[in-house]
Amino acid sequence: MNDDHLDIPKTDETQQPTPEENYFSRSKNQWLLVSDMSDMHVRRAFKRLLRMIRLGQLIELEDKPIFINNQEQIKEQVKSIKNHCGKIEDILNDN
Repeated sequence: MNDDHLDIPKTDETQQPTPEENYFSRSKNQWLLVSDMSDMHVRRAFKRLLRMIRLGQLIELEDKPIFINNQEQIKEQVKSIKNHCGKIEDILNDN
């Protein structure tokens, strides 16, 4: 693809490659590539994530009762987070 028609210099930060990101769609109950999502869905997801950050919530408010009432589910989530952190540490230690 020839991008010569763009007036933005290739050194501009907005023109640098970015890693692909996945987003969990609650409505589809599956992970989606953000680049495959429509602009409207990306904006909606971005607003939802900003709201979660603003409220200091790691999970959405609607999901909270499920986690509050189920300690086993909380323990599994913590274990999963620890495993993920361990994998990241292993990668960092290998480099």
